[in-house]
Amino acid sequence: MATKGTFAFQLTGFPAANRDAEITLTNDATGQTLTRNPFLDGSLVVRDLDPGLWSVKVTHPNAVSTIFQSKVRLFPQVPPTRVPIPIPDFVFKDTPIRDVPDANLGPVQQAVTAARDSLTPIQAKAPGEVIRAADWNTLVAAVRDLASNVLELTNLVSPRGHDHPEIAEKIAEVQENIRSFTESFGKSLLEFRRELETEHLRQVLTDVLDQAQAPADVRTDVLGRVTRLTESFQADSVVFTTQLTNTGNRVLSAVGDLVAQKPELGENAEVQRALQLGGQYATSGPARTADNELKIYNRTNVGAGSKLGSVLGRQ
Repeated sequence: MATKGTFAFQLTGFPAANRDAEITLTNDATGQTLTRNPFLDGSLVVRDLDPGLWSVKVTHPNAVSTIFQSKVRLFPQVPPTRVPIPIPDFVFKDTPIRDVPDANLGPVQQAVTAARDSLTPIQAKAPGEVIRAADWNTLVAAVRDLASNVLELTNLVSPRGHDHPEIAEKIAEVQENIRSFTESFGKSLLEFRRELETEHLRQVLTDVLDQAQAPADVRTDVLGRVTRLTESFQADSVVFTTQLTNTGNRVLSAVGDLVAQKPELGENAEVQRALQLGGQYATSGPARTADNELKIYNRTNVGAGSKLGSVLGRQ
């Protein structure tokens, strides 16, 4: 009888793929093809194979292309020919989640069936007939395979239950995508509100300075503070709102001086709006979070009308 060989495969690198991975073996000389599924730990033992060159292919329903393909030589020996199969995790990123059964008993059924069939040639022994070493080795291998499969079966149907690693990975990926989008969108929104607020303040102050015929040094100082605000759009909330508070204090001081010099300006709507904005900025103080900063801008919207419409109407 020709000596057979045994393959011992081990999938590594991405444990979540072990559940539904499929290993296909093809004998290059005879064309024999076998398809098996590994255990959840990525291990798979295939016995009683003809020695020679075999093509090994690993596929997965969540991957579009073959995730592993190679040729492996099986040696005619009792110890199994061990074949490590690395599974790269990047091929499973951003892929749809497949609805999988709670417990896949297919690999256990295949392995137990193979162990049963291996005992068929030696089951009809007559009394006093000699048990050869090859028969004994077949029996031991079958018992060992059966014990391994019983252990795997207890893991699959144990009351401890089981998790869904493919779903856990997808949820983590979605959470990271949402977090990145939220941070990016929130930052863009905050910068837009800063730009809108600053441009609206510039227009109001320009109108007040024009109507008051303010001196050049006052105009340069007040509008220069607004310009410096535009240079801090990407700063954190504490830095920007601190600068905004200082600008509000300066607006109150400058506009108050202009009204003192020309009391008739006190009834002007733009002057009243400038004093209102300056007062709200000055009393709000530094904001430690983006949410608190946005609340400052919401308060300045009261009585100011549509800031966006005002800014776009002046462009």
